[in-house]
Amino acid sequence: MELKLVTTDNKIKTMDMEKFLENVKKDSFYYFHRETSYKDIQDLIDELEKRGYSVYFREVKYSLEENGYMYEMHIL
Repeated sequence: MELKLVTTDNKIKTMDMEKFLENVKKDSFYYFHRETSYKDIQDLIDELEKRGYSVYFREVKYSLEENGYMYEMHIL
């Protein structure tokens, strides 16, 4: 499973789910590129919840264009 995260300098960083889970921090925000599979994100949320995290997930629109969005995940 390949996750595409958006960094603070607007670059795309690709990593697999296991690497993401190793580095996840409580009370943090992560932004995923729109090309990240919605199913992969749902699988990631399921795994995080199994590990005891609470997850808030939403789609963030940043323009009026059809593909002007990304996903935001807040891990508590």
